[in-house]
Amino acid sequence: MVRFGLTPASVPLFYEKESASENMSARLTECIFGVATIGWTIFSSPGPVYAQSAPALELQVTNGVAQLSITGDVGSPCVIEYATNLSAGSSWLTLSNYTLLSTPGLVIDFSGAADGQRFFRVVIEPPTDVAWIEAGTFVMGSPTNEAARGPNDETQHTVTLTRGFYIAKYLVTQGAYLSLLNTNPSYFTSSNGFTTDLTLPVEQVSWNDASNYCAQLTRQEQAAGHIFSNWTYRLPTESEWEYACRAGTTTPFYYGSNLLSGMANFDGEYEYIGGFGTTNYPQGTYVDRTTSVGSYQANAFGLYDLAANTWEWCHDWYAVYSTNTVIDPQGPATGSQRIFRGGAFNSYGKECRSAMRDSYNPEFGFNTVGFRVVLAAGP
Repeated sequence: MVRFGLTPASVPLFYEKESASENMSARLTECIFGVATIGWTIFSSPGPVYAQSAPALELQVTNGVAQLSITGDVGSPCVIEYATNLSAGSSWLTLSNYTLLSTPGLVIDFSGAADGQRFFRVVIEPPTDVAWIEAGTFVMGSPTNEAARGPNDETQHTVTLTRGFYIAKYLVTQGAYLSLLNTNPSYFTSSNGFTTDLTLPVEQVSWNDASNYCAQLTRQEQAAGHIFSNWTYRLPTESEWEYACRAGTTTPFYYGSNLLSGMANFDGEYEYIGGFGTTNYPQGTYVDRTTSVGSYQANAFGLYDLAANTWEWCHDWYAVYSTNTVIDPQGPATGSQRIFRGGAFNSYGKECRSAMRDSYNPEFGFNTVGFRVVLAAGP
């Protein structure tokens, strides 16, 4: 769990140590410590492993009072939680909402003795607009019998992602882009005869523009202490994008085998029926413009608009897939075109399939192409 922008709470249970250590070592696990009745023995068990570095929590007991030392990046927000047992159905309660003003910081729990035993953990919780995607293995690409597949660049192959990551539930909106960069390059605005709606996805952004947005957002959030110093916002790799899009499915769409008018913002006059492909024209409705993000059903990971609305820039340069099993693929080191995925409001149903690939010059933007961000450790 990761929280950004946490407002420091005034809690009488903590104080900051006078001399701050420069050692900011962090653990890759959420650490849970228990305080038992017999001499306050410390129990330590790892929680979920995250790609990002969580603050380290250490416990010392003096005269029956628990002193919790937190080491991490200065400015990092976290939550200190406790439980009286670790049995199924037990709940974790908040001891302190905490922001490290220096490191290590100290939280003192004067109230634990009444419980007989108390277990502690430090957690970081995500904002509501991102989803944590666990590490895992999946089959990328499409089977040879998937109707309308690309015959040369959707070759199925096994991909293992060894690190989890956070990905935005929504496409970056015009409002978010305007707020960060003080500009809105989008076509669908009042300057082109449309009603300006800042909940629409930003478009007419090049790959370079999208990458710059990620870099600026990283600098802003690190400076504000909302993310750790080794976290960055970036574009998803192509494999991360498809893994998140599929959300465990193996069908042409995360909806299933069909994409019908009204299920997503695509050219509904060209629906897609599994095993057949594009149906006879005309079938449904063609909106012919972007719609507010999150207007259609999310996938099983809680992500919206991965099928249609706008294409989404990915990190990778275009290349034909390997037929071998690959681990954490990043795409080739160089190339001429960057990948985008997902289809757009003017795409036929077949172009919105989870395996569908397209690419273009990273210096150009179109009113059919936007992006969403990933938050993860490293560059």
